[in-house]
Amino acid sequence: MGNTEPILKAMASMEERILQGVSDQLRDFRLEVNGRFDSLEHRMARLEQEYEMLKAGMARLEADVGQLKADVATLKADVATLKITVQRIEARTDQDEADRQELREQALDFRRRLDALEGRVQDIEERLPSD
Repeated sequence: MGNTEPILKAMASMEERILQGVSDQLRDFRLEVNGRFDSLEHRMARLEQEYEMLKAGMARLEADVGQLKADVATLKADVATLKITVQRIEARTDQDEADRQELREQALDFRRRLDALEGRVQDIEERLPSD
């Protein structure tokens, strides 16, 4: 059994090719993994930006809602004041209407009394001797 040198040389060459193939595959795998991590990192950065923008938007909305609540409270107070004012005006209008009705009745009573007095004056004038 002679010469093992060519076999060992062939095995070394095969080992070198296998190691080179594994090394190439490992390099490709690392590049792919790094690319995916870069992509994920980019996505995470974009999501963080969007999250911060959403937080800022929510803060503005909360401030707006707070202002709206204050405005609604002011409007409710204004409405209550207006209701009281309307009630006072209605009461005054009702009183004015009642006063007008009372004045009408008094005027009618005075007219009746005046008519009665005029009738009495005419009766007295008719009884007086004529000149």
